Amino acid sequence: MRHRDDDKRRGRSWVAALLAYVELLLETAVALALSVGGLVLLSAVVYDFVRDLGQGPVLSHMLELLSGLLLVYIFTELISTIRVTIARRAVQVEPFLIVGIVAAIRRLIVISAEAEDVLGTPRFRDVMLEIAILAATALVLGMTVLLLRFRHGGDDEAASGSPE
Repeated sequence: MRHRDDDKRRGRSWVAALLAYVELLLETAVALALSVGGLVLLSAVVYDFVRDLGQGPVLSHMLELLSGLLLVYIFTELISTIRVTIARRAVQVEPFLIVGIVAAIRRLIVISAEAEDVLGTPRFRDVMLEIAILAATALVLGMTVLLLRFRHGGDDEAASGSPE
């Protein structure tokens, strides 16, 4: 009876080791794909900014540049999250919250730039509602990050993403 239990455990540990290896491969592939996508996106954002710099209002080009750079930052934060997950073999919540904050701020910037065009139209109310919801989302996510840091004794290791 004991021999059978040992065989079952060995069989399960072999399957668990195989799945852990596949998980590592998939996480690495996703991180590499995000890296390539981030580099391509960064190149496209900078190229578009430089190409369009002399045409039209500078403010709109700056807002497009900022929006694009925030999207690149989201890519880098996701890569960092995957790196920490691989190093620690545990998922950290805080980086995902930070990605949510950056995404909400990015959308706020885009909507704010568009709000001027819909001023005085029926769509203006919808835009203002979306701005309020995004601001509340960023605030709640920020408070959640703050609470997580207080709970962990204020260590900045989770924020820096440095592996143990």
